[in-house]
Amino acid sequence: MHSILLFKSMKPLPSPTALRMFVEAAKTSSFAGAAARLNVTQAAVSKQIASLERRIDSTLFDRRHRAVSLTASGEAYLAVAERVLALLDTGKNEAASLADREKLTIVIDHEFLDFVLAPRLDRLRARMPLVDISFVPEIGRRVAPNCDVAITFGHPADRGIRSERLCGFSVFAVGAPGLVHSCRDPLRELPLLHDVDTYWWSAMLRAENITRSETGYVMGTGAAAIRAAINGAGLAIGDDLLCADALSDGSLVRVGEISLPGRVDYWISSASALKETKMVRAFKSWVNEEVRRIDPGSS
Repeated sequence: MHSILLFKSMKPLPSPTALRMFVEAAKTSSFAGAAARLNVTQAAVSKQIASLERRIDSTLFDRRHRAVSLTASGEAYLAVAERVLALLDTGKNEAASLADREKLTIVIDHEFLDFVLAPRLDRLRARMPLVDISFVPEIGRRVAPNCDVAITFGHPADRGIRSERLCGFSVFAVGAPGLVHSCRDPLRELPLLHDVDTYWWSAMLRAENITRSETGYVMGTGAAAIRAAINGAGLAIGDDLLCADALSDGSLVRVGEISLPGRVDYWISSASALKETKMVRAFKSWVNEEVRRIDPGSS
């Protein structure tokens, strides 16, 4: 009951219009000057300021014939009014900015996201600052119906979509330089790091005319194997796309002389049933540019 009575007794907050008129009158020392700045009548300014004074139970101006001056209360309230108006303007700008933002959903191969796009998101933000982007892990090369773009390892299985080859890659053995240089014959002596598919190490060792009986460590994914290699756990199968940054900064070095072509390529797709939006075209263009930065011959 007490809280209900309290709310009933509270006066409504001053309107932004009254606050703005008060601030302008304070700056110009004149109701007429405030009216001219705000393109309203002097009577409207006088009425709003009188209403404001009643709401805060304080006289804000000493009124003279052709000018007004702030009272001590007015001086104190001016700082408050300016802060309130600044906050309202900021909120308005932020709301307008949010309203202008677009959303983009990308279904993507997780290794491509990890090694190729994630290190370059600052450039994506600079290119598409008003777009909120969601990356969704690819599952079985299928393009989700609600996605805008898909980047898949291998041609997507879905029909009725627009697909373009993004890039291929070459495969080779990699390891951390400190580990590689610690032995005379890395491919024969160092632990081998696999993803679930042991095809590549079998092909690599066969091409290098090396026979090894031990399996090594099965890491589950190629990305996990490459990360473990960077940390010095052994040698992994890498490629010139996923390992480009690590090879460039010296975290990894190539091992052996053999380079094999990848079995499948990366593809970028969008729904062909709908006309591609400017946002989708901008993202696809950016991805192609970044891939060409890594491997100028990829296109």
